[in-house]
Order: sequence, then C-alpha cells, then structure tokens
Amino acid sequence: MSVRCAAGFPSRVFRHGYIFVNTRRGIRVPKDLEGRRVGLPLYTQTAAIWARGHLAHQFDVDLDSIRWVQGAVEKTGTHGRPHAPPLLRPVRIEQNAGAEPLGALLARGAIDALIGSRKPDEFGRHPDVARLFPDYRALERRLYQETGIFPIMHLVAIRRDLYERQRWIAQSLYNAFVRSKRRARTRMRYAGSLSTMLPWLIDDVEEIDDVFGGDAFPYGLEANRATLQALVAYMVEQHFIARAIPIEDLFVPLAGAVAT
Repeated sequence: MSVRCAAGFPSRVFRHGYIFVNTRRGIRVPKDLEGRRVGLPLYTQTAAIWARGHLAHQFDVDLDSIRWVQGAVEKTGTHGRPHAPPLLRPVRIEQNAGAEPLGALLARGAIDALIGSRKPDEFGRHPDVARLFPDYRALERRLYQETGIFPIMHLVAIRRDLYERQRWIAQSLYNAFVRSKRRARTRMRYAGSLSTMLPWLIDDVEEIDDVFGGDAFPYGLEANRATLQALVAYMVEQHFIARAIPIEDLFVPLAGAVAT
C-alpha cells in the first residue's frame, strides 16, 4: 500500500468560537470588524490564520481594513518569543506596548475584538466581553459539512536530510501515529467508564461519528486535502507565501503504511 503521509497533526480545533468582541463597540456581525482594532497573540499564529481565512471566505470581511494589535492576552508584553519570515506585503500590525494585556484592553474597549487560540480570562467575568458567534458550534459544523475543512493546528516534520539518509523513519512515525490513534479511539468509545470528564461523552462521540463519517481525525493526504488546500490558500491571501504550493509537494510517499 502506498499513501502520502499527512499523519502529524497533533491538534485540530475549529476557530469560530475563539473570536471575541466588546459588546459596547457596536459589532453585531463579522463585517462590523472592518476598520476596527483587533487583538491577537501573533499575526503569524496558525489559529489567527484560520480565523482570518474564515472571516474573509465565509463572511466577506475585508482583512486589509483591520488594524491588528499583537501581544499577550493574559499578561503584558509579547506572546512568547515570536520568530517568522517577514510577510510578503505590509500589514497594519502594531505591538501592544501598554501596561495592560489584550484581554484587559478588550474588556474596557481599547480594542474592539480579539482573536485567540483560547478564551480570554475576561470572558464570562466581564459583562462586555462576548463571542462574535454565540452559535459557533453550528457554524463550525456547517463549515465542515460544506467544505470538508477541519483546521489543523500543528505539524510534526522530519528534516529532509535525515529522511534522505533514513527513509524508514517517515513510515515508522506514520505507523506509530496510526496505532496511537487507534488505541485512543477505542478507549474513548468504551462506555463502561468514561475516558474524559464529559457526562455525555458517548452521545457526543455518536454525533461526531455521524458528522465526520466515523473518523474526525483522519490521516493521509486525500482525507485532509480540503483542509490543507484551504490553509495554503489562506497563507497566500494573507501574504505569508508567494504562491500556492501543491499539496503533494508537502509530504513524502510511503509504502506499507498501516491503515488508519
């Protein structure tokens, strides 16, 4: 059996539920973000790339009109120690150099909205901080059913020089991921005792199986083509890369791979 390996996705998260607004700033629909100041930990963060792509493609938001404020959400300063190649075209990005983190700026209306990889501490505590999409789960489900996109968040990579010397490593790594996922799926579906502290876990699993055809975290190129092509397109549109890279060029062929 020969496949193209797309196994290394340690995390996948839909992103509609991680866009927050200050309700006093008059933002009712996504288009209201145009011309506003929107905070994010990093412009280059994968979560932000996905969220901006969804805003542009699903809701026709003009991303170029937005002023991006970059910084840590729960503390002052930067979000980690960011390093990334420069964007291919200038984007209006300012660093938050003030004494308050982005979450606090959102709560008092100094920024209009916030895109993050998780909920800010102010959500649920401050009356003016709310989700842009209260019905985010329904929107995320519709996104997948209409496009096949389930956003990936991370990627496990192998250095090409190592792969060229020891080609068995790619197949071995892929097979390890497949076997690990198989064990996790079996444990999650065992109803004798719940594997996580979710009272209706089994009901949720049955719903997810119905939506995703039995496997919400598929491996392999074809099963992930729509997601990967969307991410590449978003990166072109957001000035990260100059042209769309063929998906086949991102992964190596494998022989004898374990079935997912």
